[in-house]
Amino acid sequence: MRRSFDALDQAVIARLVAVFRHIYMSRQSQTNKSTAEKDYLLHSLALIGVRAVLGVENVKGSAFNVQRGVHIPNLTYDEVVYLFDWYQQEREQKMNVASSVTSFESEVVERIWYEFKGQPGLTCWFGELLTETYNQATAQPITMAHFEGVYADALDLLPNNNILNLISKAKQQPSLVLELFQTKTKIKFTYHDPIINFLYMNGVVSVEQVRQGENYVKFACPYVQKVLFNYFARELYQGMDGLYSPFEDLSDTITSQSLNIRRLLQRYEQYLQANREMVLKDAPRRQKDLRVYEAVFHFHFYLYLVSFFRSYEIQVSPEFPTGNGVIDLLIRYAGQLFGLELKSFADQPSYRKALVQAAKYGKQLGVSSIWLVLFIESVDDKNRQRFEVDYTDKKTGVVVHPLFVQTGNLV
Repeated sequence: MRRSFDALDQAVIARLVAVFRHIYMSRQSQTNKSTAEKDYLLHSLALIGVRAVLGVENVKGSAFNVQRGVHIPNLTYDEVVYLFDWYQQEREQKMNVASSVTSFESEVVERIWYEFKGQPGLTCWFGELLTETYNQATAQPITMAHFEGVYADALDLLPNNNILNLISKAKQQPSLVLELFQTKTKIKFTYHDPIINFLYMNGVVSVEQVRQGENYVKFACPYVQKVLFNYFARELYQGMDGLYSPFEDLSDTITSQSLNIRRLLQRYEQYLQANREMVLKDAPRRQKDLRVYEAVFHFHFYLYLVSFFRSYEIQVSPEFPTGNGVIDLLIRYAGQLFGLELKSFADQPSYRKALVQAAKYGKQLGVSSIWLVLFIESVDDKNRQRFEVDYTDKKTGVVVHPLFVQTGNLV
């Protein structure tokens, strides 16, 4: 009903609202009459999720004297846990047998909460995929391996009108969405900004409240952020060929048991410099200064890795631990996990914070070392030697390997 109503012409919506307003005003003037004497018996009207009627897009304000906006919150963590516990109990009662129906590893439910942040539609959709669509052996517990397989399909393969709608809304305001992928600074959240308001009301972004009066824009949940990252990356760069010749020896970069990240990044920088004009030809630019968006290089680097490892059994996946300001690429190969945190080099204080942040994330990943990839327009050999120095974090023990990638001038 909501889509059908919102799709109506604004003039039609205004006429319909005028009818309900007339009913409202008539009831106000007939409060002293009995029910039988009143022209209308409609007592109240609830319009759920209809922005135009509520006055959000109406410059003249609401058509009603009385209006209350009711915020429908996402599910809490406890509610998500209860949802899956309830499903299991219902299944047991239906089959009249205990402990022989679908159960969930606790880590699976925690991951569902992390990826979807309690968004009801997405949480229930993914829950249905896990328990019904993809789960044929209902007597077996659902494990993380099961989750990963379904999640991979949920990103690229499975249709979801909710996600198609989010992508369509993000495409209408690409400037802010692309800016959200940058790693230098956070974007202040203000409800009165029409672009932020539009993306917030349509479920693309949410609010990160650091403290009272300090609020920033972030993506609604990691799943939405990954979907949009993949979408914009492939919109810009469908695929890359000619990354190396058919007879080229790649043993300096990859062997059957190891991966040389430093050499891999050197290869990427060489490719970027050699093909820079082509890479930036159709790249979106910020209107205020015509500089290429930082996210362009993250998109390009990600798809470069996907293309580079096309003939190898290597998995490359983007991760977004915070919803904004942090982009990581995880490479899984030969039983090993390689973490690459992507940043733009802004200044020395930010660089030192990035080292600590990367070490903390490496600890979360359970790895002993992690790579900090710093995109910069240009850097000389002196500063490479100064800043490309391994950092060992005292608290976590994780070793951070910082490496620069030169992009060239962005104007």
